[in-house]
Amino acid sequence: MANAATVGARHLPAPAGVGLGTTCFYINRGKRRNGRDGYLIECVCYVNGVAPEQTTPDFTANSLPINANPIVDPATGQTRQVIHSYRALFFGQSAIIEVEKGGGGTATLALALTNLLRAHVDPTLPGIELMDVVGADLRRSIAAAGGVERISARLATSTTNRRRPLSFRLSRLKQWAGGRAVVHADIEFPDGENTNKGIAALDEYAADNGLDSVAVHLRDGQKITGLRKFVEKRRMDIQLNPSGAYNMADIEDTMWNYLDELRRPDNDGWRIIDSEGRPAGARLIDQDDD
Repeated sequence: MANAATVGARHLPAPAGVGLGTTCFYINRGKRRNGRDGYLIECVCYVNGVAPEQTTPDFTANSLPINANPIVDPATGQTRQVIHSYRALFFGQSAIIEVEKGGGGTATLALALTNLLRAHVDPTLPGIELMDVVGADLRRSIAAAGGVERISARLATSTTNRRRPLSFRLSRLKQWAGGRAVVHADIEFPDGENTNKGIAALDEYAADNGLDSVAVHLRDGQKITGLRKFVEKRRMDIQLNPSGAYNMADIEDTMWNYLDELRRPDNDGWRIIDSEGRPAGARLIDQDDD
């Protein structure tokens, strides 16, 4: 934030290029938690110059007129913008993001942060990508089923990236078999829980398009083919101020407390993110030189 002290410097697109109907994003403010870890930013999205639709409820009428009128600040006479604001808390490689309809989602946030960091920090920085992490429910589900019995995977695109270990190994097989070969593998585990391997395979499948499909077969007969129902998320109850607005301090405290919770080990010593902010589920299946 020190390199971009004004809202205009943190605004996308640059203020000079904002026309009527332009979708805009800016970082309104940032803060730390009394010298502790993590950094929270307040993000704002709006469509420049769009007047909000309004009506006056009359439940005895057959229909109601809908008008689009600009909102004018009575003190300055300037037209006010209708915004969608949300907060994002960053720690290490992890982020906790408040969901706000109309905020553009994580894709907009990632693109905006990439552009701002390149503009104010380093133009050669790689693009930021935000992905869901595996929550504790998946680990508990696998353990309750007796562990992973088999992992099935089908290669979509060959890779030389060793940080995609399952795709990398299947790519080696495709190289041996020939370019027209279709590579599918079944990895069976006669015993053991093998939870981390199952989570890592699903993580890799969700992270990119290298794998065409992944199925984790559990010992009780269940089959897991995706992470959508297991991503880490939490619904929080937030208080309203007497004016009817959300209590922003309550939202921020809730996010800070959630960060502490995600780092707190369970009875088995497992946690969703570690002390450096790395997702605990995002680990390599096996690290070797093969």
